[in-house]
Amino acid sequence: MKELMDKLEQQNLTVQDYGTLMKVIQASLQRGAIRADELTTVGKLYEKLQYMIQKTQKENDNAGLSKTDN
Repeated sequence: MKELMDKLEQQNLTVQDYGTLMKVIQASLQRGAIRADELTTVGKLYEKLQYMIQKTQKENDNAGLSKTDN
């Protein structure tokens, strides 16, 4: 059972994974790997990743505050 739980945990995306995906998008754009007609879709994905990073950081900050308030 522990082995299964470890495998499931490995499937979850982390904040670091979101950051890596953003870097992949940036590098792809710089190298011309994304066509102009794909930019809207890629831009929306980039914004979602950025939002998830900000949301997670804010949640972590808020969790830290609640721990010190107790």
